[in-house]
Amino acid sequence: MISIEIDGRAYHLRLGDDSEELEVEASTGEHIRLRRWRFDAHLRALDQHARLGNGELVFDTEGFAGDVLRDSEVPAALFEELMPVALWWASGGAHEDARPPPPRGWVQAGEVQALLRPWTYSERAEALDASVTTREDGSRVLSLEHYLRAMLAASLMELRPATPLERLDGASTAALLGHVVGLNAEGVHPEDRLLQAGNPRARALAGMTLKLCKALGWAPTQIWALPAAEVDRLLTMLRLMEPEAPTPMQVSRPRGLSDHPDAVVIQVEGD
Repeated sequence: MISIEIDGRAYHLRLGDDSEELEVEASTGEHIRLRRWRFDAHLRALDQHARLGNGELVFDTEGFAGDVLRDSEVPAALFEELMPVALWWASGGAHEDARPPPPRGWVQAGEVQALLRPWTYSERAEALDASVTTREDGSRVLSLEHYLRAMLAASLMELRPATPLERLDGASTAALLGHVVGLNAEGVHPEDRLLQAGNPRARALAGMTLKLCKALGWAPTQIWALPAAEVDRLLTMLRLMEPEAPTPMQVSRPRGLSDHPDAVVIQVEGD
């Protein structure tokens, strides 16, 4: 039996031998068993309790914790008392992370290591189109679960140890989603935020970036990662290699009487 304190409340816990369940002693004296929170349940709960409001993501913590407790068939009368420990358990509580760091190019996601790649523009567009439904009133609703599953399918190249996603626990699921969303998130570079401003500085950055991308065959983020001095050198060399503008040619015309040195030119203007 171990004792922990969460949000100022003390809990007495016992972890199962296989770490698949947690026994919690409630204030009533009952011993409540929480099952391991899994991948599918985690995504369904996110879909239900994460909403976009006023441009910000709003997360219903109590609703999510309620789903964790319902998954273990906890009596509703104990929800308020056990919500903090349910969130702690679903996020990987009672697990000590003593694993060595992952190989280069891999990320640690709870109990597994993952090899990831960014998804492509077409993959994202296809996922977004398939994840949005239109209601009868014309409003559009995004299925976060469907969208995240599509993102994982595109970006997850390999897991070690090889594990079906539905077997991942909540902590590994949350960590994996965090890595994948972070990898594919928009506006992760300061340059992205500058471009979104649409001002003269943004246009100057866009022009410089596209010019170097065309010359080097690189992606914008590769250009932005270069030292400033290297960018200056490249732009200087590109300017030197640009063809010089042709000198305007003097067009000759036949000489007339007005070109004679002794000619008097009279200009007549109307009223």
